[in-house]
This record gives sequence, structure tokens and C-alpha cells, in this order.
Amino acid sequence: AVVSTQSTGDAQGRMFIPSTQRPDGSWRPVKYVKEGYIPQDEQDTYRSKGKKWSEGATAIPGYTGPTPKSEERMTNADVAASNKPKLSKNQKKRAKKKEAKKEDEFVIEEITTGITEQVNISKDDKLTPAEVEKKKKGILKKLRAIEELQAKVDAGEILPDKDQIAKLGKKGELEKQLNEL
Repeated sequence: AVVSTQSTGDAQGRMFIPSTQRPDGSWRPVKYVKEGYIPQDEQDTYRSKGKKWSEGATAIPGYTGPTPKSEERMTNADVAASNKPKLSKNQKKRAKKKEAKKEDEFVIEEITTGITEQVNISKDDKLTPAEVEKKKKGILKKLRAIEELQAKVDAGEILPDKDQIAKLGKKGELEKQLNEL
């Protein structure tokens, strides 16, 4: 529908929407538009083909719908099943994976020198030689740092705080882990 506010008033014959006054008293400028322009306020909202089709289809042939008696006959189990949220394929897959992971791993809490650590131990805890070397390197690096800290403390360069004391206390545990590897 073409807007009634449009007119061809200028010398070139261009279409425009005349200026209007806003509620606050200011004026909107003249808006030049192409022929056939419909303002956004007057345009129909977009509806997809499926939406148009579903609005047009009032009833499915041969389907009368549920009767009130059949709804009354639903048991509590039927009501619970109908209210239960249905999981998507991926949600089911994730839940199954999560259950398998819980069965596969168990957590051991180890309390050493006042520090509680959680260690995940898998049933298939076989390390490859490359992984063993990597773990050895990490442990040796920690031991070197502890030895440097101990040397500074012995020399009187620093006074260790509680974290540094805890670090020094882990030296025996790290040496034990190194011997196990």
C-alpha cells in the first residue's frame, strides 16, 4: 500500500514524505523516496512459507483431536512421561560418555604435609617411554628449584614464607616419585 503522506511536489517530480512534527515539538526533515516506497511502519511483518501454510491449514482432514474423556484416562505414569524433557542425540551421547568416565576413573585423596591433593588414577595408567621422560624432566626441574630455595634459606638470603616451607617439604615426595619412574 502506497502511503497517503507521499506527494510529488517538487519541480523534478520526485516523491517525498513531507516534514512532520515530533511529540517534543521538533520537526522531521522532508524525506525523498523512490516511487512505490512503503514506510516500515506500514509494511507487513515477514512470515515464512511454512508459517503462512500452517496459518492457512485450520484442520487436518480426518483428525478430530483428543476428546476430554481420553485426557481424563491418562494415568500418572503417562503424565510423568509426557512432562519428561526429551534429550537430543548429542545430549544422550554426552550423558553416556560421562557415565563411562565415572566408572573408568576413581579419585584418591592424598594428604601430605598438610596439603590435600586429588589425584585421578585411570585403570589404564600405562605410560609410554616419552611420557616417562617428560615426567622425569618435570620432577627434576622441581627438585632443582627446591635445592636453589634451600640454598638461599641456608645462606640466610631469604626468610621462607608458608608456601616456600610447603615447597621444601615436598622434596621427599618428589624424590619418591622419581624413583618410582
